[in-house]
Formats: sequence, structure tokens, C-alpha cells
Amino acid sequence: MSTSQTAEQSQFREGADEVTQLNNRRSRKRSRVWDFFKELPDEGKAICVYCQTKLSYHQGIGVSHFKRHILSGCQEFPQDLDRNAIFPVSDPADGRGFVVDPAVTRDFMIKFWISANIAFRKIENGFFKKMMKSAHPSLNVHGRKTLKKDCIGVYDEEKKKIQNSLANSGSSVSFTTDMWTSVQELGYICLTAHYIDEDFNLHMHTISFKSVPYPHNAAAIHSTIMDCLHDWDLSNKAFAITLDNATSNTAAVNKLKAKLWMDKPFGGEDLHVRCAAHILNLVVQDGMDIIKGAIEPVRDVVKHVNSSGPRLQSFNLLPEMAGHKPKKGLHLDVPTRWNSTYTMLEEALRYKAALTSYADVQNIQGPTVEEWNLAKRVCNFLKNFADATKVFSMHKFPTSHRYLEEIWGIRGLLVDEKYTKDDFLKDLCKDMKAKFDKYWDQPNKVLLVASLLDPRYKLVLLRFCFTEAFGEEVSEERVANVRYWFAEYYEHYEHMAESSSRRTHINSSPEVGGSADMLPRLTGKRKLELGFALFKQQHRPNRRRRSEVDMYLEDALVPLREDDSFDVLKWWKRNVENYPVLARMARDFLAIPLSSVASESTFSTAGMIINKHRSSLNPETAEGLICSKDWLKEYLSEDDDDEDDD
Repeated sequence: MSTSQTAEQSQFREGADEVTQLNNRRSRKRSRVWDFFKELPDEGKAICVYCQTKLSYHQGIGVSHFKRHILSGCQEFPQDLDRNAIFPVSDPADGRGFVVDPAVTRDFMIKFWISANIAFRKIENGFFKKMMKSAHPSLNVHGRKTLKKDCIGVYDEEKKKIQNSLANSGSSVSFTTDMWTSVQELGYICLTAHYIDEDFNLHMHTISFKSVPYPHNAAAIHSTIMDCLHDWDLSNKAFAITLDNATSNTAAVNKLKAKLWMDKPFGGEDLHVRCAAHILNLVVQDGMDIIKGAIEPVRDVVKHVNSSGPRLQSFNLLPEMAGHKPKKGLHLDVPTRWNSTYTMLEEALRYKAALTSYADVQNIQGPTVEEWNLAKRVCNFLKNFADATKVFSMHKFPTSHRYLEEIWGIRGLLVDEKYTKDDFLKDLCKDMKAKFDKYWDQPNKVLLVASLLDPRYKLVLLRFCFTEAFGEEVSEERVANVRYWFAEYYEHYEHMAESSSRRTHINSSPEVGGSADMLPRLTGKRKLELGFALFKQQHRPNRRRRSEVDMYLEDALVPLREDDSFDVLKWWKRNVENYPVLARMARDFLAIPLSSVASESTFSTAGMIINKHRSSLNPETAEGLICSKDWLKEYLSEDDDDEDDD
């Protein structure tokens, strides 16, 4: 080999070494995010060293999503470290090398389309296409048909996740349901599932929004609900169902009872829960005619203010309105809805001075001092029912354990001498008490059992309420009945737990019968030991052990708190080891909703999706959009979900 060739090879090797060193320097991870993340090259991800969250990563992709995780996403980040000080604004690595992922952008765009109720055709808007192209040339915008297909794809994907969650929860599922008519004049039935998982978290999902064929009778409602339960494989997990007091609903549930609840205690007779908010509305509304004299003077002056723009402007310019935000209009009630009447009175009383001055300026008859005082008494009376309705209507927190507390609070109000001896309100109380007794004289067994699962009250509140209402002798009889129902349900859950345990250990634990079969094959001391063990097991004294029911009901009550901050689910989670069967039972009973508001609130979403501009949506697509929107809310925090903002 010549000297010149040797020199060339030497230069080549030196150049290769320089390139390798350069590449090593470039591949060195200099961003501070790598103080908190470890790369997993085989998975194409990196893992947070604190919370073990895995995020996508490969050479060429940016690390800004790591930075966001450190700044706000990591729940296990050390509290003694200042997150904001880690990445100063002048950090040269911030945002450098970021690569747009069209698949991720498209996924978020589809979910935005669903959550924002945007018509499919809007994706073909020219300015939207230009906006996407200006963000990055790789962001292609597809047509409306592809978007529709993608939205249904999201529905299918999220449905599988919820189905897996329901299947793995080990809990029964309660339901709320209601009917709605769209602008298409089509009837829809909404079915919402409620359950509590093994970590004692309450879940609520709209699982069906089906079109119901005419006539909307019991057979149609029953058939639609059963189809949904079979589709979701929930017919064996179905527990209580809450709906309003319509005759067709009652008949439909009677049909469901024979198929779903015959193996439940008492034949599932009280697993049909009548919407407490609906019944309370019936109790109050029927008595509103009696007190219309106190309402009409206030309604008349409010109606006058709202009747024209100049009058509303005149009201806002009154000296009495100084310091108040100008009103776009005062709340005017719908006479057939007592809660709207309460809202009108409550607001009018806050602006009493301004409304009185307005009536004088406009030279119209306003409420007199006596009429204002009467309106205040009515408003204070109705406030009790408005507060109870809010409790009944909660669906993000358990409500069933508050059934006795709220219902008996209303009953106590209707027999309170403060109101029964009031010359104006006594007839209202009498009328409402008659309605109350019609609907609630025989309380629901399941809801009374749920009330006992509140460790602040147990049997003590029940005994107090019954004694106040019926006297001590009748009270003890009724309390004994409720304790019997409680014990019967406990035995049902205990048998389920024992059956599950036997299935789990059938292959791992030796059976007594198997040991007896082994006896003839043994000899000597071993045969004696096994024979004695079998004899001892067969002649074991039959001592009655203290059940969980006895322990729970006899243990001390949890002290009441003035701030009403008690979390019943957290309490049961902490006490699973003390009361394992009752804790399992509590997961089912505390998931029962007291009202069908959860399903009714879905109709607001449905009205925004199936509106006059999208009336051609077929029922299957409408169901996919409505259910998906409900499910996608779980991915957003309350700050992210700005749907109700102006």
C-alpha cells in the first residue's frame, strides 16, 4: 500500500470519528425535561420519574408536552420544588424542534367537533381549511362524510372503554330514563347508567339515546330499554331504575321487573324508584292556586318592566339600582312551574325598593307593603322545597342516603305550626300534606335501606322520624320492618360473596368430600389425623356469630358536621375491611339516583345537536353524537369545559 493511500485512509477515519462525535453531541439530551423523564426507546415513549406517566417520544419530536406535564400535569411532583422556576422564559430549548403530528391534531379536531355541537358541513368552510393549512401544511381537512365516519369511530372507541369499565366494576348498575320529542317530531328515550366502582367513585354515563316508535306506550318503552340492556350486556347487572310517575312508565317497569329482578329480595318490588323531584313538583304545584293572591301583584310589576326596552332602561336608571349590574330583564315565572315562581319572587324581593320606585314613576299599581310581606312569607316557604329539589337533582354525588332526611324534612314542614296556623298558608299546607301522604305515606323499601347506609344516622334518624310522626309503639314496629328489609338485602349480598368466593377457590382449596374420599387410601397416624379433622368439622358447635349488620348498626354514629361536608363514599372506602359485605352493598344502594334529572339534562344537549339546522340527522348518528359528547367530558377539567361561558 502506498504512502498516499495510507494517509487518505487515516484522514477518512479521523473524519468519521469527528462525525460520530458531532452526532453524539447532537443526540445528547440537553433540555431540563430529561431531569424528570427517562426514555423508553423500545416503546417509543418516555416515563415521568415521579408519577410514572408515559408520553410519546422519538428522535425529532419536541419535548414541550413533557414540559407541560411537569408544569401542571404531574400529580406526584415534589412540593418543595418550584415548577415554574425549572423553565425560565429564556430557556433556549423551549419549543425548539417541535413537530406537528397530524393524527393527534385530527383526533382533537374530531372531539372538538363533537363537544361543540358543530354541523358536519362546517368542516368544508373555506376559511377553516385555510386556517388549518396556515397552522401547518400537513394538516389536511377531509370532507363532511369522512368527519361523520370519524365521529362515529370516536363513539365506538369510547363505548368499548365504558363497557370494559362496567364489566370490571363488580357493581350493579342503576338507571335513570325519560322521554323527549325532537324538532323532527320523533320520540327519543334516554337511558343513563349510574354505578360506583371498587374505589368508591361514582360514575354516570348516557349509554343510550334511542328513537322510540309510536305509540310511546309501555310496550315500546320496555322493548327499547331491554334492547339497550342487551346491547351493553347489562341485563344481569341491572339494579334500580328511576323515572317519573307517568302511567306508561309504571307499566313498562312492571314488565321489566319480571325479567330483571325476580332473583332480588322481595321480587325487586321497590327497585322502581319514582323521581322524587317530579313527585315534589306535583305536591307543590297543585297548591299554588291557593296562594296566587300573593304572587299576582309581584308578577304584574315584573311583567310591566319586561314589556319593552324603554321600560327596562327606565328601571335600570332608577337611583335604587345604583351599585347593581344593569338587568337584561327580570325573571318572569311560568305559572305552571312553581320553581320558576319561587325564582321570580326571590329576585323581586332583592329588587323590592327599585320595583316599588318603578311603580310610582310609571304610575302603575305596584305591590303594597302588606303584599310584599305576603310575598316574602310565600318565598321563604317555597325555599324549603327549592332546596330539597336541588338535593334530589344532584347527579355527581350520591343522593339515595339522603332520602329519609329530605322527605321527612318536607313532612315536618307541612305539619309545622309556624305554617299550619298561618292564616294565609294553612290551606296550602293542608292541600300539600294530602298530596304528600298520597305519594310518600308508604316509603320505598330500597331507599329506606339506602338511608341506613348513612353512618351518621343508621336506625337512629329513622326511629326519631317515625316516633315524631306515629308515636313510639307504631314507630318500633316500622323500625323493625326496615331493619328486617336491611338484613334481607344483607343476606342476599352475603350469599353472592360466598358464591363468588367458592368459585374463586374451587380449584385451589381441598373440599371436605375430597378428603373423605382419601381416607380409605391412608393408614396409620395420617389416617387418624384426617379422620379426626373430619369428625371435628362435622360436630362443630353451631354458634351464631355477630353479623356485619349487628356490628354496623350497634357501632357509634359518625358525628354530624355543621358544614355538611361529610363524604359517604370516602367513609365506606375507609371501612371496607370492617364491613366487607355491607361495603359491597353500599356501592349498589348509594348509586341509586333520587331523580331522573341526569337523563333530563341530556335533552338540553340533544336540543343543541338535533336542532332546526340539523333536523336531517338520522337517529343512529344523533345517538352517537349525544352519547360521545357526554363521555368526552371526562377528559376535560371544569376549567377546560367552557361550554356555558359567554
